[in-house]
Amino acid sequence: MIYTPDTALDSQLLSQSRELVREGLALLRSTDHLVSAQRLRNELEEERRKPPRRDSKSGDAR
Repeated sequence: MIYTPDTALDSQLLSQSRELVREGLALLRSTDHLVSAQRLRNELEEERRKPPRRDSKSGDAR
């Protein structure tokens, strides 16, 4: 079997793929403020769950 690529079809698929990527990136950019707020909330929650740090003031030389 000999395969001959259909360059017109390949070109159309590539164009559609690029458009989908553009739309996806535009959606991501438009939701950045939501993602940033969620990320900050997660970081604050992680900090809250950590045990309190003990600062050694007993002359520990480092």
